[in-house]
Amino acid sequence: MRKASYLSVIILVFLAIMPSRIILGQLSSGGVPPSTIYSLPADDRNVISVNSPDMVVIRNEDEKYSSPYRFAVILPVDINPETSGKWEQAPDGGRIWRVSVTVPGAQALSAYFDKFVLPEGGKVFLYNPSKTQVIGAFTSRNNVAGGYFATELIAGERFILEYYQPSGVQGAPLIHMYSIDYAYRGVGFLNPNMDSEDTAGNCEVNVKCQEGDSWQYESKGVTLIKIKKYGNTYWCSGSLLNNARNNHVPYILTADHCLFGADSVDLQQWIFYFNFRSPTCNPTIVPSYKSTMTGAKLKAHGGNGGDTGSDFCLVLLNQNVPDTFNVFFNGWNRKDTTSPSGVCIHHPGGDVKKISTYDQPLVTDYWPGNPNPSHWRVSWIATPNGHGVTEGGSSGSPLFDNHGRIVGTLTGGDSSCDPGNLNSPDYYGKFSWSWDKNGTDSTVRLRDWLDPDNTGIQNLKGLALGIPVLSKNFTIKLSPNPFTDNVQVKIDGKDGQTAEIEVLNLMGITLWSGTMTPIGSSPVSLSFPGLSSGIYFLRITFPGSISTVKMIRR
Repeated sequence: MRKASYLSVIILVFLAIMPSRIILGQLSSGGVPPSTIYSLPADDRNVISVNSPDMVVIRNEDEKYSSPYRFAVILPVDINPETSGKWEQAPDGGRIWRVSVTVPGAQALSAYFDKFVLPEGGKVFLYNPSKTQVIGAFTSRNNVAGGYFATELIAGERFILEYYQPSGVQGAPLIHMYSIDYAYRGVGFLNPNMDSEDTAGNCEVNVKCQEGDSWQYESKGVTLIKIKKYGNTYWCSGSLLNNARNNHVPYILTADHCLFGADSVDLQQWIFYFNFRSPTCNPTIVPSYKSTMTGAKLKAHGGNGGDTGSDFCLVLLNQNVPDTFNVFFNGWNRKDTTSPSGVCIHHPGGDVKKISTYDQPLVTDYWPGNPNPSHWRVSWIATPNGHGVTEGGSSGSPLFDNHGRIVGTLTGGDSSCDPGNLNSPDYYGKFSWSWDKNGTDSTVRLRDWLDPDNTGIQNLKGLALGIPVLSKNFTIKLSPNPFTDNVQVKIDGKDGQTAEIEVLNLMGITLWSGTMTPIGSSPVSLSFPGLSSGIYFLRITFPGSISTVKMIRR
């Protein structure tokens, strides 16, 4: 996230993995490494040792150039099955190639490949020496044009790469690891015992808390992005976007300043983490499984990192998102109209998914140094479980309006968990500006990609993938509205069925809940003791269907 006072990008980092069990991630086939199945002993003679970077130089650079936030440097290696490691015969007639890489002092490592082409049936695993963290199996379905690939971070200063080729498989693997991430800070959640810097501030609110109750679908579209560029690695946030054809094309919206400096090869090695969220509000519990995908292509971007436009970046994932990921392609509103309330959902400090809330109308403003009114200014409020703000790593995260539609993308600001900055403003590049005001062709605007048939649509609902979505097949009628003490609720088509009722405030927080059972067309009288004057939402849920209506108490 770029802090307005310094016009800088600050991206804080961590990847959280529980070390007490085998963990599988990325778009992979799962399974167990054959060396485990056949109890093959480790061979410490096949360890490739890489020199650590000069940390005095690194720390001096970090102090001098504090943004963007760097958590890892990329070190060159030259590793392939022809010249490195060792081949072994497996008891089932297949062959196993293993090589180990170590860098003293690393808090975590990950691998980059410029050749990764596997024959049908071949499998690749990566794991730490104790095999408490395993990623893979990667197979021929991970082959992409150009042969580039990248892996998640593996905790510690050593990892093992294992390739297995079953008996009868034709062709040889084409594997070349040409560089590795050396993570030296910002990855503390890889290991709870690790002394690592920089995670999300203690004011942040997990999206699993009550503040996120009304935003569960939208949150499933938000992703954490591992950014590779400039020979270093950073974190940003982003979101899946629906398009007017409603066909699950895997577009990701993030910030232009997250992209700045990355080339097409770097993009092939970005990693996108879905469903990275705590299952509880408090305490935070780091999930033991992450849905992860590798690689993307640039489709459009504009704004020179926010300095001349709306600071947006649209990329297309290399592969379709699997149904099993249970994600949500978020809707959007391209009209330049303010929203009275809403939220931001993001990954501050690379942490599990958080939510920040606003209850005052968005204000059109200028990002410092930008001559265009291309940004929304917003300030966050305290909620029952904290005072959510944005931090490094939140860059590119979506800003939602009160209807759950994306209206902006985070450039930066001055909010933080520091008590003096809790109410400081943040700035989001307007979705309406990103739509068609950064330029006149498809490389600098969203319109061509999200409305390819030029329908002129102005807003679009989100679209689920693998998530059971409740249908809305009934209407709610309130009388009177506004009301003083009691309100008459009439529902057609649900005779004799019991519904759950909730009253929510503008922040999506449930203030009152109960049940009702409509009888014929007769209205049901409801009262809400303790509800003060104001605007609220009445949400009614029957089995398989849901509907919400605005109501006003005098």
